[in-house]
Amino acid sequence: MKWIIKNPAPLNQKWGDFYFGRSLTKYLKRLGHEVKTHYYEEWNNNEKADVILVLRGYHLYKPINDGAINIMWNISHPDFVSLEEYESYDIVFVASETYARELKKRVTKPVYPLLQCTDPEQFYIKDSLMDSNREGIIFVGGTRGVKRSCVIWSIKHGFPIKVWGGGWQKFINKEKIVAGHIENEEIPNLYSQAKVILNDHWADMLKYGFINNRTFDALACGLPIISDFNEELFKLFPTEILYYRNEEEFIKCIKNCDLNYLQIKKRVNNVIPKIRDEFSFENRVRMMLKKIEQQ
Repeated sequence: MKWIIKNPAPLNQKWGDFYFGRSLTKYLKRLGHEVKTHYYEEWNNNEKADVILVLRGYHLYKPINDGAINIMWNISHPDFVSLEEYESYDIVFVASETYARELKKRVTKPVYPLLQCTDPEQFYIKDSLMDSNREGIIFVGGTRGVKRSCVIWSIKHGFPIKVWGGGWQKFINKEKIVAGHIENEEIPNLYSQAKVILNDHWADMLKYGFINNRTFDALACGLPIISDFNEELFKLFPTEILYYRNEEEFIKCIKNCDLNYLQIKKRVNNVIPKIRDEFSFENRVRMMLKKIEQQ
């Protein structure tokens, strides 16, 4: 089939959505499909296809009834999506088991859970560094215009954090900022050498049980995670990830990581095969194709 992916990333700007769409494209092509991408500025292009796949995050796209199968994969910002918008698609995938169950009660169109994922051909342990030799607390992400708590708390309590991401100059000491950007191709090397990564979610993602793909990328590289408490994430990885709900619990997570690192790292290592099998882009593409065949 011919697929068109409507990618919310702007032209020539390599948002996370850009790389997300690139990985999807790779595995669709590998399974014999033709794939073209329309970035945000090109969304109103009326080019024909068998399947129109909209990566629904920040931007709204209105499907055109032109004979194509219109699919939404709601991967982020669920607060931005109305019930009417879900109804305008032929198939809806949602990156949350919890919210998919809720939508099934309220939307007449087929709704399926389809969590975010990783590309294990890119995200894997890149070298033979011993677990005990990993070092450093890292955070990869911009500020979103707010003081993201896990970063601020780390600095407040003197933890050895290094930050990659834009907008941090107005919130933290520049000595903690390694760079305003890191190339996607360099992230697996960073993940393979760091001791632990800090993670958090947008408020609406926590509310609706969405899990960001940073989680799966890090685990695929054998990197322990300290994350804000996300109930759906906890159901998947109750012992492999350390969770915090407030500053006090965050400090306990850091101390736990220092005291029991090899034990925590072993649990992460043990879950890598599950990440590769169940949370890969190839798995997601095959699930989409299966649901299309059932239409």
